[in-house]
Amino acid sequence: MLPNKTALDLIKKYIDIFKEGNNIDEFKKELINNLLNSSGVLVKTDDGTYTLVSEDEDELMHSRIGALTESVEKFAIPSNLKNMGNPKILDLCSGMGYNAIAALHFNKNCEIDMVEYSEETLFLSLCLDIPYKEHELIKEVIKDYFLNKRSNNKKIENKDIKNNKINLYVGDARKIVKKLDKKYNIVFHDAFSPQRDAVLYTVDFLKEIYKKMDDDAVLISYSSSIPFRSALVEVGFILSEGAPVGRKRGITIAYKNPSSDRDLKRISEVDERLIALSTVGVPYRDSNLDLDHDTIIMNREVEREKLKEELSKIDRYYSTKKVKLGKIDEKFLNIQKLNLNSSEIIMRMKEELRN
Repeated sequence: MLPNKTALDLIKKYIDIFKEGNNIDEFKKELINNLLNSSGVLVKTDDGTYTLVSEDEDELMHSRIGALTESVEKFAIPSNLKNMGNPKILDLCSGMGYNAIAALHFNKNCEIDMVEYSEETLFLSLCLDIPYKEHELIKEVIKDYFLNKRSNNKKIENKDIKNNKINLYVGDARKIVKKLDKKYNIVFHDAFSPQRDAVLYTVDFLKEIYKKMDDDAVLISYSSSIPFRSALVEVGFILSEGAPVGRKRGITIAYKNPSSDRDLKRISEVDERLIALSTVGVPYRDSNLDLDHDTIIMNREVEREKLKEELSKIDRYYSTKKVKLGKIDEKFLNIQKLNLNSSEIIMRMKEELRN
């Protein structure tokens, strides 16, 4: 899923103006005013920063509490990057650069690989004034990308711009991540919600990310989706949960091999049961990393029906309602009383379900 088509079409026109040799300062105010007033697809959030309306007009690219605030509170602070010496960050779905800006603001020694599909979203960042000085560093990298295109230079495959500590990759994140040859301490997973676009929430894509992470690395996502968290567990991540920011459910914090000093907060017991015992816990799959959203969703529904049939044959099927209410065998509830992290509890319940 992408930003609103009206926004993309309008931004494309100004990209063409830039390609003709015009300076961004000559038209950036006009572009912002057109997005704000003429089409209403640019929205000012509560902290004064801007976000775009998505393809689904009911969904914004960022929370209304603030695009920059969201990056700080959902990604930069929970990652603990402030206390790291030289954090290496994979910033998925960089958009207008808010997450990268927030990361640099809290730790100037960050090395960041930005990955974004939409050129238009990146270009919009050049026309905004985000109130952290680190925005200028991100603007420099993005502007170099467009200057490179304007000069008709051939792009390096999958890797468009490198500026010492900040790399910008433009294209399908599934293909880009697979080719990256690096280990990261932190992954910002900031894709659209899986209900809208599941392609970056699959078991198979998360496996690729897992391979690229250091042992004590952390993945952070605003999404608390059950299929997404289920996929993380299947891949081998240790689930934890952060505070909710602008919504009821907490963010997802997933570790590869967390050190003993990590504070692992369990996800809710209801979510643990849904992942382990309900067909709602069937994750998204994309074995060749080439399926579209609708196909991924359709395949998951088929897998859910198959699982329901298998569990029904052995009299182990529980409806989602019963799982939520805890109206299940006592042995599962006893597992949840153990002093274990959420991933361990989920795996034990899954094993018990099959035994």
